[in-house]
Amino acid sequence: MTPIAVALSMVCVVGSARATVLAPNSIANSVDVVAGGFGGTLLDSAITPISNSSYNGIARAAVYDTGTGMDFYYQFSSDISSSNGLERFSGHDYSSIGATNVEVFQTAAAFDLFVAGTEQADGADRTVHGVIGVSFVPNGLSKINPGTTSYTQIIRTNARAYQVGGFGLLNGIGDNAVGFAPAAAPVPEPATYAMFMAGLGLLGLRQWRRLSVQNNAA
Repeated sequence: MTPIAVALSMVCVVGSARATVLAPNSIANSVDVVAGGFGGTLLDSAITPISNSSYNGIARAAVYDTGTGMDFYYQFSSDISSSNGLERFSGHDYSSIGATNVEVFQTAAAFDLFVAGTEQADGADRTVHGVIGVSFVPNGLSKINPGTTSYTQIIRTNARAYQVGGFGLLNGIGDNAVGFAPAAAPVPEPATYAMFMAGLGLLGLRQWRRLSVQNNAA
């Protein structure tokens, strides 16, 4: 296959991918796979070493600005020294985007801080309290077992701001890594409102004076 044909095929894979849509208080029995990340400006990232009596490894998280919203990425690599496979991880807190649906994808590709993944997620869910979870356990073979790495999970949102959030890891024993989450748009300070109203007042005064001069001239 020629390089041009390969490039076109990759574009088609990304372009034709169906989104896994999550509304609040919903469950999806699969997470659609895409060829790579969706790009955008990398705003922030974190790599957190994890070590407990059940599993050890590296958690990776990042947030990208796509121009129309923010995408949140999560991945976990389990060290070969882990005693057990990881069953689930979650992102918190997505409550600031309210009832807006979000789209969830996953990719095996390596890019930026993320490495090539080997373990696909089997499902995703979203609570009304702002937690989006990803499950790896329906058949027991899809766990993030020792020496393996999850596909990178991508949560696409229309958020315009972000904050530090939680990246939860679970397999009997829970652990937490640094993650990122949507944030509500900042509320203007009272001084900003005062300046805005003063500006409107000045414009109104100028318009009134202009009309007064025109009426007197008439």
